[in-house]
Amino acid sequence: MRFTKQMTIDVPRQVVWDFLWDVPRLSRCIPGCEKAEVVEPYRRYQATVAERVGPFRVKVPLAIEIREATPPVQLRAQASGKDTTVQSLVKVGLDLTLVEVTPQVTALQFTVDVSVLGKLGTLGHSIIVRKGDEIIAQFAEAIQAELHKGVC
Repeated sequence: MRFTKQMTIDVPRQVVWDFLWDVPRLSRCIPGCEKAEVVEPYRRYQATVAERVGPFRVKVPLAIEIREATPPVQLRAQASGKDTTVQSLVKVGLDLTLVEVTPQVTALQFTVDVSVLGKLGTLGHSIIVRKGDEIIAQFAEAIQAELHKGVC
């Protein structure tokens, strides 16, 4: 499943870029993120995300790897993890692009590719898509709020 979102933020592109590497601030924006930590700066991270999807409550420890970083323009990452309660594997590909609209305004474009296997994957495409859309919308709103809090 692929999810895309674009949003405009009234902060300079470098501020947005720096925010993406600020693990404590960024993790507060991820719905259901219980913990996040740096394993190897700018390369590898770990996070645990818990969410209710349909009838299941899942808790997925994720290994996150930065595949490519082109400051302050593009960031590509991959994450994967397995929920042991419902025996489901989650794989996520993330592609973020920061476009300078003006020196004080940045367009953040992101594409998220998600694969869900196991019991969670049997829920049906529509339930997973609906939950994915909900999570992406919450993430985008939280980023807006966090970035504006940091500059206001």
